[in-house]
Amino acid sequence: MKRKILILTASYGTGHITAAKSIYSEIKLKHSDWDVEVFDFLHLKGEPQQGKLTFFQKLYNFSMEKPVIFDTFFFCTNNNFCKNLLKTIIIANSYNSAKEYFNEFNPDIFVSTHPYWNFIVQKYKKEVRNVPYVCVITDSYMIHKSWIDKNVDFYCVIDEDTKHVLINSGINKIWVTGFPVNSKLFQQVDKHKILSELGLREGVLTILITIGLGALDKFLKIVDFLRKKKELFQLIIITGKYKELYDKLNMMEYIPRTKIIGWTDRMHDYLRVSDLVICKGGGAIVSESLSAGVPVLIPVFVPGQERGNVYVVKKYKLGFHYEDEETVFKLLDDIITAKIKLEIYKNNIKKYIQNNPAGKILKLVEDIVSGEI
Repeated sequence: MKRKILILTASYGTGHITAAKSIYSEIKLKHSDWDVEVFDFLHLKGEPQQGKLTFFQKLYNFSMEKPVIFDTFFFCTNNNFCKNLLKTIIIANSYNSAKEYFNEFNPDIFVSTHPYWNFIVQKYKKEVRNVPYVCVITDSYMIHKSWIDKNVDFYCVIDEDTKHVLINSGINKIWVTGFPVNSKLFQQVDKHKILSELGLREGVLTILITIGLGALDKFLKIVDFLRKKKELFQLIIITGKYKELYDKLNMMEYIPRTKIIGWTDRMHDYLRVSDLVICKGGGAIVSESLSAGVPVLIPVFVPGQERGNVYVVKKYKLGFHYEDEETVFKLLDDIITAKIKLEIYKNNIKKYIQNNPAGKILKLVEDIVSGEI
């Protein structure tokens, strides 16, 4: 039977969008006839102009570059008073637009990857139609109170640690699915083909550096350290939307073989051919790396919810977290010279990671709309 699935997200950072797109792709792969849409919270007032950020996106980006600001905001608002205040503001500004869109689409189920939708869907369920609601939490362990709502019908979380946080908050309908990533990350990869395309070699230690929002200077120092090393290893550096940084890095000289990539939709390929990923502590990039079976080195994270991602990486020995510059350089030296064996961390990842999280979320959605749950 044809179904209508509405996936709700918000384009603050990449994690929420990554999760939403992965769920969408998984649903359409198996149910091509289903009517599935991804709707962005920031589009409630109409589509933003191409390339133009909203005020809230600008504020979010600024806070990512100044982690102390985001950390302060996270902890100062992590209480019921601020949660209710946020709820009042969102309902007053966004509910009517959302209600109009919901009525027009008429979904069989809501699936959300951002907590702001909890407030809107809760009101809609009470006042208009009691549509089943699945909320997918996109970070580990350190869960802001805005995520936690007893009116959510089903929660999907990354790991058991996050599940226990919700249980302690009085939530009981919880599925441990993992972070919904691109399902290709769980498939075999032709390393020789992809590395050859990049001008790199198979069988050589490959370090992937993904430069994301926040602390660019720290990543540049790591690049500067590695580009002068004479030991046998190779680099893939992904600069994403940072065009000026892409140009700057391309002007540098590198002793190890190095490929610099700007924006890409082939992250799943580059992760699977790597042996170590150096990244910030965001839920998406950490989960994508681990899903590819690759340990992470997190030299910087934005305090708040990313603190939980770092906690899990350290607790289960899925990689490394050091912020001190000299400690990071010493660690990289030890990895390059094989004093530290990455295979140990790869084996830990196999025990921790959930296989095909988006598929698990799809199975839950199927069971709900078919009436099995």
